[in-house]
Amino acid sequence: MKTESINKNIIGLIGCSCINSILYMFLNTFMVAYFITLTNYDYKLISLYYIMSFIFLPLTFLLLGRVVKNKTQTHIFRIGIIMYCIYILLIALLKEKIVNYYLFLGSFYGVVQGFFWSAGHSLINEYTLKNENDFISIKSIIGKILEVILPFILGVSIELTSFSTVAKIIIFLSILQFSFSLLIDDKKGTNTKKYSLKEYLMYIKNKSNFKTFYKLITCDGIVSYLLDTIITILIVMSFKTALNLGILTTIFSLLSILSVYIFQKKLKNTRKISIISTVFMIISTILLIIDINNITVIFYNLCDSVFLVLLINKAETKRYEVVDKDKIVNKYYLVEHQVLSEVFLNISRIIGYFVLFIASIFSNMIIFKILLSIITIIIIIYCQLMNKLD
Repeated sequence: MKTESINKNIIGLIGCSCINSILYMFLNTFMVAYFITLTNYDYKLISLYYIMSFIFLPLTFLLLGRVVKNKTQTHIFRIGIIMYCIYILLIALLKEKIVNYYLFLGSFYGVVQGFFWSAGHSLINEYTLKNENDFISIKSIIGKILEVILPFILGVSIELTSFSTVAKIIIFLSILQFSFSLLIDDKKGTNTKKYSLKEYLMYIKNKSNFKTFYKLITCDGIVSYLLDTIITILIVMSFKTALNLGILTTIFSLLSILSVYIFQKKLKNTRKISIISTVFMIISTILLIIDINNITVIFYNLCDSVFLVLLINKAETKRYEVVDKDKIVNKYYLVEHQVLSEVFLNISRIIGYFVLFIASIFSNMIIFKILLSIITIIIIIYCQLMNKLD
């Protein structure tokens, strides 16, 4: 990102996004590990938890769209940060009882994410215009540096102290995140056009690049989320303890930093990078389909750290980049674009976790491997759609 484009708004967004990636890791890695341990590896409950989350997330986007576009962004953004704190406090207070409230917790988490990102995506769009790739790369590198240290701390804390101790660490990070959000200016009242999702749909119905993008983000719901949960489950099954999970995550985060840095600074042909990354991800998932063991799980995570992070970063960039190429959308429909993106993203997440729920009912490894096979095909489509948008 060019020096002149870095201002307090950019710093605030990078700070909030990096801390959010740590909160994401906590709630979608360590909490999953903790949850499935409490339920004796009952994946049905964790699937329902995520399904509820992915129902309430886009609903929150839809409900807040008008407020974010025509009234206030930063207030909604900060409410999301505060709600994150409340959510983590609930987990700390409930401890082992989280199993009894998994449907409520999943629903509440969807609302929390909805508040944070309904404003967050629009703010990123507005303040990183033409610099999305640099913003995503900087955010990713800083986030991964933090993940080098914190997974080990979290793993040790869970093993040697308690889950509530970890929650205190996360709450401190939430307070820091709120402080970063104070650097971001609100663009209240700058958008004179009223919120209208129907009007936006009419405008883009004949635009092939937007159609391609919404197909891409639908695939992203499977590639960047469901796959992450499945692999977390596999790691816990293979290595059992949160301490080992923390150590492995630290090692993989180091590799991700190197991968993103090389991609950003040294490599120019992004199409070839996407293809190479896809090939390695296919190999790693096929090995898991053949046999799930310590070696194949570690190899997958190596590929995830080096290659999948590049694919996901590129797809995230497209979410903002596709808007830059259309002056009308960029000027009038930023919020509508982000709301529709979230709807498509979460439809695929709900379908994916419903399939995982079915697999859990039958407790059949063949069904589980079929799910991995489907994800492998989706990764190929994911790459093709990204290259089509280049």
